[in-house]
Amino acid sequence: MFKKFLLVCLSFLPVFVFAQDKDEQIAAQYFSNNEFAKAADAYEHLFSKNPQSTYLYENLLNCYFKLNKFDDAEKLVKKQIRRNDANPYYLVDLGYVFKKSGAAEKSKKQYDEILNKLKGREEQVSQTANAFQKRNELDYAINTFLKARKLNNNTLLFCIELANLYSDKKETKSMIDEYLNALQNNPQFEESIQSYLQVYIENVPDFEILKLALLKKSKEFPGNESFSEMLIWLYVQRKDFDNAFIQVKAIDKRYKEEGRRLIELGELAISNEKFDAATTIFVYVSSLGKEKSFYINSRIGMLEAKNKKIFYTGNYTENDLKILEKDYTDFLSEFGHTYFSATAQRDLARLEVYYLNNFQICVQLFQELIIMPRVEEHFKALCKLELGDIYLIKGEQWEAMLLYGQVDKDFKEDPLGQEAKFRNARLYYYLGEFGWSRSQLDVLKTATTQLIANNALELSLLIQDNTPDSNDVPLLMYARADLNLFQNKTEIALQILDSINLQFPRHPLDDEILFKRAEVFLKKRDYAKSCNYLEQLLKEHGTDILGDNALFMLANITEKNLNDKPKAMKYYEEFIEKYSGSFFLTEVRKRYRNLRGDVIN
Repeated sequence: MFKKFLLVCLSFLPVFVFAQDKDEQIAAQYFSNNEFAKAADAYEHLFSKNPQSTYLYENLLNCYFKLNKFDDAEKLVKKQIRRNDANPYYLVDLGYVFKKSGAAEKSKKQYDEILNKLKGREEQVSQTANAFQKRNELDYAINTFLKARKLNNNTLLFCIELANLYSDKKETKSMIDEYLNALQNNPQFEESIQSYLQVYIENVPDFEILKLALLKKSKEFPGNESFSEMLIWLYVQRKDFDNAFIQVKAIDKRYKEEGRRLIELGELAISNEKFDAATTIFVYVSSLGKEKSFYINSRIGMLEAKNKKIFYTGNYTENDLKILEKDYTDFLSEFGHTYFSATAQRDLARLEVYYLNNFQICVQLFQELIIMPRVEEHFKALCKLELGDIYLIKGEQWEAMLLYGQVDKDFKEDPLGQEAKFRNARLYYYLGEFGWSRSQLDVLKTATTQLIANNALELSLLIQDNTPDSNDVPLLMYARADLNLFQNKTEIALQILDSINLQFPRHPLDDEILFKRAEVFLKKRDYAKSCNYLEQLLKEHGTDILGDNALFMLANITEKNLNDKPKAMKYYEEFIEKYSGSFFLTEVRKRYRNLRGDVIN
């Protein structure tokens, strides 16, 4: 009999739910139309059937507020207090009703009474604080947690919760103090706290507050490594590798790590283009002694830092190049031409060919690497690609083609194979075989690596846009100029570009020619002329396909080579406004934030 009765009841349940949903929709419609009296009637009816619904309660309370029916609101809240055994949520709402009605003293009295009756149990405290926070009573929420600390005689309770409240109030020092209290209480919070701080530390004064707080905590609790680690993290975020070095060195000595963390810090400094700081770090690790575990790593790091300082900035003398060459040869004499010195040998090969014009030594070094035992195959393939470029510079196109083809064959499904295919397509473009080149480039437009796909698309479009009829002479000349620039024959490249302008005035290649001239003078380290051509390109062809390339290159030269940070920042701002779909946009945003001085990136 009971089962039959239950089935009958359940059969009516969907109808009831549907009716309930329809009534709620009608009530919500009244509310959105500002018909608050009708909405209140509807919600009163619904709430009488479902008094545990916080959704219906909130909507009905808001209707009373809109209608200035504060007595009805007070009755509603008090009824909920009785129904829910003095739940903090409704106790706070009673004070909230008083405040909305203009009875500030009654509101304060209610809130203070809630705090006075607080027992200190974690669940009760959290509910009360959350209730205050919901009604935007942040000070009372904070005081709830502080009162709980006193009741429990524990100053490290609710640190994260308090820190988040202080962040809402923009009270940076208090927020930082609480996050660091949380770290003191539980070092496992370190990564979480770093994530919070990345959001909330917004300017240099905030950074200084955090730095001082961390220094103070480090002195108060020298045995707590978390504060030192956080200080290092902060310095690295700020790219202050000199101070990070001091902190890491102290930890390294304390735990007798023989330079392990310092090597990691030096590598970070290099990746952030702080080459002098990196060199200082690696020199220190090297000074710890040849018998130490990270001695060879420090020597490799020193070479890499010096190498990149020269090549990234473009500011060097012939003497700088000779000193770096000696550093490499000394290193290889000390450690031999073996697999663990392969990277240094490759970098020396690059130095010999691109800066000292020693082709024979360069080719010999690369050939050794390609057959060297225990060297990883992917690295050998990269060396083959570079050696192919060297042969192309020497004018031995078929040797280059052979090496590119080997890598393409051996790494078919790998981005490295796609890079080899692109270099082969570029080589055929240099040789004037535009049809074959473009067929390979079109395949690479869908390459897995965005850079390869972008480069393939640009070169394919160059060929397509400049072979509109049977007259491909201008493009043949341009490709020859391009090849001469690749071979470091800058004067010949300029002569050919001049010839194109004279023989074919106002040709579609005009913007490419301006860009190529800029590249020539960049290679000649005549940065002013390079910038002039880029500015001309932007003025005359800024909306064409090379506009974003030109502005990015102009900003890069201004920042890296001319060291004019304010002007570079203006170029990056302009780039973000004009070229929102550019391949370079992500990098531009990153550089702009760095120049702007964002405290934590």
